[in-house]
Amino acid sequence: MKCDLCEGQYLDKLVVRNYKRHGKTIIVEAVPALVCDRCGDMLIREETIAALDALLSKDAKPRKYAPVYRFRAKVA
Repeated sequence: MKCDLCEGQYLDKLVVRNYKRHGKTIIVEAVPALVCDRCGDMLIREETIAALDALLSKDAKPRKYAPVYRFRAKVA
C-alpha cells in the first residue's frame, strides 16, 4: 500500500507504543502496524486498536519494568 504523504510503501512491522493511563505511562511492545519505509508514517488497524483498548482497560500487571528518565532542559 502506498503512503498518502510521501508515496513510500507501507510495510508490516512490530512497533512500541506509549500510552498514559491513570497518570501512569504504559509501554506496549510488539504492536503490529503498517509503517512507511520513507517517512515513517504509521497506521494501526482497527482490530489492533480494539485489542490494545481491551488490554489497557484490564488491571493486568506488567510483564517487565523499565527505568524512566526525565530530561531537564533549560529554556533559553
